[in-house]
Amino acid sequence: MSDEVINQPTELDMLKERARFMGITFSNNIGLDSLKKKIEAKMNGEPDVANTNDVTNPLVPTVSAGVKMMTLREQVVSQAMKLVRVRITNMDPKKKDLPGEIITVANEYIGNVRKYIPYGEQTEDGYHVPQCIYDVLDSRKFLNIRTIKDPRTGTPRTHTTWAKEFALDVLPQLTQVELNKLAAAQKAAAGE
Repeated sequence: MSDEVINQPTELDMLKERARFMGITFSNNIGLDSLKKKIEAKMNGEPDVANTNDVTNPLVPTVSAGVKMMTLREQVVSQAMKLVRVRITNMDPKKKDLPGEIITVANEYIGNVRKYIPYGEQTEDGYHVPQCIYDVLDSRKFLNIRTIKDPRTGTPRTHTTWAKEFALDVLPQLTQVELNKLAAAQKAAAGE
């Protein structure tokens, strides 16, 4: 065989190029007959059978009846940024003198969410935090180290356990009347 015969494209390769040019979708392992049928259907103006019978992908946004569906990113962001009203008590004795700390949550969908979280009296009436930060606060633990005297021998020994770092009391969301009072108080504080 000569090199010219080996380098010539097959009928299937030429049909694949033609289908790509016509905007027809097909799998890489499609057979010659199936591809011919797809090209013929496209030339006759028939809809692409493979696309009409496909199960819709739940991750791909679709539009139906004039309602805009949220993309996966929009759904994740709206769920993660939903505000939760909580009362926060720090249970870690090593942080008893801290008035609060900055908590950061990040992922590929919501990006970086960073918020100062106060403890104790500052959150007595409730403090709004995003759901993603609430989840982090709820899951955090610290190593609680206690020294205990053995009652029989009288020798001290250390006892370590993992304990929840924060006591979180979820409070009900503010009513519209409470929101109006809060807005008026914030305007007065700002001098408006």
